[in-house]
Amino acid sequence: MDGSITNANELAYKEQSCLAQDAGSENESVQTGTSGSSSSASSPMPVEDLGPVFEVKGIRATTDSSVLTFRISRLDDPENRDSWWEVTRSAEEFEAFNRLILDCQKFGGMIFPPLPPPVESKYEESFLEAPIIHRKQVERYLQLVSSHPILGRSQALADFLSPTYVMAEKSGRKGFFSKIAESFSGSSQPAKVPHRDIEEFFQNERDWSANYSVHLKTTLNAVLTVIYSEKKIIGQLKHLCTALSMNAPSCYQQETGLIHHRLHSKMADSFLNIQDLTEDGLQRGLCDFYCIWDLYLQYLANEQLMLNRRTALLINYENCNRNWDKAKAHKRDEWAPLMAHEHYAIAQNERKNARRLARRIPRTPPFRAEERNHRVSGMEPTTTADADAVAI
Repeated sequence: MDGSITNANELAYKEQSCLAQDAGSENESVQTGTSGSSSSASSPMPVEDLGPVFEVKGIRATTDSSVLTFRISRLDDPENRDSWWEVTRSAEEFEAFNRLILDCQKFGGMIFPPLPPPVESKYEESFLEAPIIHRKQVERYLQLVSSHPILGRSQALADFLSPTYVMAEKSGRKGFFSKIAESFSGSSQPAKVPHRDIEEFFQNERDWSANYSVHLKTTLNAVLTVIYSEKKIIGQLKHLCTALSMNAPSCYQQETGLIHHRLHSKMADSFLNIQDLTEDGLQRGLCDFYCIWDLYLQYLANEQLMLNRRTALLINYENCNRNWDKAKAHKRDEWAPLMAHEHYAIAQNERKNARRLARRIPRTPPFRAEERNHRVSGMEPTTTADADAVAI
């Protein structure tokens, strides 16, 4: 009883120290004027529009860390920015929410934050800091989702953080093997473009991603081989524990049989502990491997998708230019007679206009007209040409 009270006090003290550290880091960030969502780059949009909509902060967790409680506040509402509410979510609800955001978003090039695995090992449950570490991991997961430019403004996140949230489905929980199989299924891989990229840098990136994809698949096969081997070892340990737990043969004496039975029971307990340790280590290793492997797979799949899209757009651009050149040549051949006829018509109109102007020009020499005008006005000619004309 005293030991459990001491463990509870130590757990409460460690959680209070973690909360004090979080508060100190927040105060320091406020004093320095830095934040995770702001940057020094100039932008025409306000900083509030670029930041997250919700602020998430973990409060407490149960002993096995299966139920977590968070404090939520909405930042986009200036009137209710200081108000907050508490939500309590279980591990199944987090898995359902993670599946929902993965299924709803159909945009290419999006990388989803990985969901931290639950605390399922009996040895981790006895560890005092395990619930605190898991709570901070899930808190960081919600902060990453809320600060995401697309996921943070989705209706799925708003419904999940709402006080009136109800999980739509309670079945369909998938294991790690099914998740790994779905993650590396052929349908999730981007379509390959047979043509090479025109730039060497992007083509090298495509080659690197293709080779890295092969290495990821090889790593997965190697890890699955180890997992299957450990599962076989666990099965053999179970059979060995069952065989050792049986009574000794009746041919032995009673005291000897009792001693053998006790020895077999002790050995069976030892093998049972080895089995539990092996199974728990397998579960922890599988959880850690899946989180890291799935994150790398998302990065790789999105990079391949963007590179293939770039090459496909360049191919379409070249095809459009080629078709445009063919269309211009074809149109030029079709419009050549029409253009020649139009030029001929324009030339004929210019000739007709020239003839009309020529008919309107007077046939009297210019000097005769000037002489007549001078005589009528009584003025003397002023130029040499005019004087000669008058003398004549």
